[in-house]
Amino acid sequence: MPLNQGPLRPISQDDIDTYARDGVVCLRNVFDKDWADLLRPFIERIVIKKEDFGLLPTFPNRYMTRRIPEFRKFILESPLGEACGRTLQSKTIRFFFDEIFAKAPKSEAKTVWHADRMGWPVTGGMVPSLWIPLTPIKKANSLECIAGSYKSDAKYWLFSSNAKKMIQPPDRISHPDGEALRSDPRVRFLAWDMEPGDMLIVHPWCLHYSSGNPLDYWRMAISIRVFGDDVVWDPRPDCVNLAGVSFDEMIQGEKPAGPLFPVMWSEDGKRDSDKDLPWGFATTWSATLDREKVRDRVNNVEYVKNERGGPSKIDVSTFV
Repeated sequence: MPLNQGPLRPISQDDIDTYARDGVVCLRNVFDKDWADLLRPFIERIVIKKEDFGLLPTFPNRYMTRRIPEFRKFILESPLGEACGRTLQSKTIRFFFDEIFAKAPKSEAKTVWHADRMGWPVTGGMVPSLWIPLTPIKKANSLECIAGSYKSDAKYWLFSSNAKKMIQPPDRISHPDGEALRSDPRVRFLAWDMEPGDMLIVHPWCLHYSSGNPLDYWRMAISIRVFGDDVVWDPRPDCVNLAGVSFDEMIQGEKPAGPLFPVMWSEDGKRDSDKDLPWGFATTWSATLDREKVRDRVNNVEYVKNERGGPSKIDVSTFV
């Protein structure tokens, strides 16, 4: 049976309204499960078996589309772009980048509460994370979001590798303390049981968090970041780097375009092929490079100056 290119069910008005209200929506039954079956073996080979696919030593769980044909096929031929575009009410969806999020069985590793907004070198609200499980997800190991938190205008100081080398500016508040809101009856914490074929769309300003994985099997998901209609470049030194695109090329106020950002879906039926999407990376590295040391050196840099006073208090009145 061929892999589906359009959503298995129409995106409903309820889906659209839920995203507009909460800043996150769980879309059920978007993909054939065959899509997950296509990608999951590669995640296992990259994350569990540590197989070398020639991915970046600094971020070995990103940019699979630069090296693996099956990921390119998923990005440009699956229902991903259409499901996102119809939910966001965006006429066009362009690819940004891809990333693996996997947690080992019985892992206690947590991802702190944060919003992605200030990590991206753009302004605009249509740069969501599309979180797609490749294994069954339970609420115990699900991504967790605070409903409506995207309505806050807080500009949190994130933990990108660039920001870790900088002093926190006075106009940027520390990452938020979501756990302090657990007992607040006004606040809705959202988590989901999900199956391969479902996906989350998470607004870039939505506060989210990931606990450990208490279950006895790997939790595997991929996150695809995309650009919608209102996004323009706004590079800042604390943003994440994007392989293949320097800040010099991110012209302030211009819309992202070009071969690294192909059209995944558009309202008029246009969808780019992968013929212009580059393979590989602009640099090379030695075959004997110790990837583990490189990754740890880049991703575990200590802050030059600790965040002021630790996690900041969330102003619930801005979104409840």
